[in-house]
Amino acid sequence: MKKLLFTIIVCLFSLSLLSQSCLPEGIEFTTQEQIDNFQAENPGCTEIEGDVTIEGNGITNLNGLNVLTFIGGGFSIIGNDSLTNLSGLEGLTSIGGNLIIGYLEPWTFDKGNPLLQSIAGLGNLTTIGGNLKIGNNDSLTSLTGL
Repeated sequence: MKKLLFTIIVCLFSLSLLSQSCLPEGIEFTTQEQIDNFQAENPGCTEIEGDVTIEGNGITNLNGLNVLTFIGGGFSIIGNDSLTNLSGLEGLTSIGGNLIIGYLEPWTFDKGNPLLQSIAGLGNLTTIGGNLKIGNNDSLTSLTGL
């Protein structure tokens, strides 16, 4: 009886980890360490309910976010002086709100991604529920992959 109960509990726990929504208040990534530790700190989280912002000097890759499939709110990738591509976001298929990559507004000229060369990591994105804004990414010469 104990083995059966244990097996049932393990199965239910495993199922809850397969695809799990989380972070209804959203999350802001400001360091590479936060991105690298995302999966360890949010086990099973594949769908973020709120807004996601990636903004920080020294962020070089988004590989720690490779489990994400859905962002319920807006998604902003702004003010990253070291990010050259969006690899790590290949699993992302849907964004419920706006997708902003850099800023377009003149008063926020310092919020671009000056080294961003490729957005090919968004190649599996099929739905954006809001607006798409791309600007102030001086090294971006193509929208291939979106």
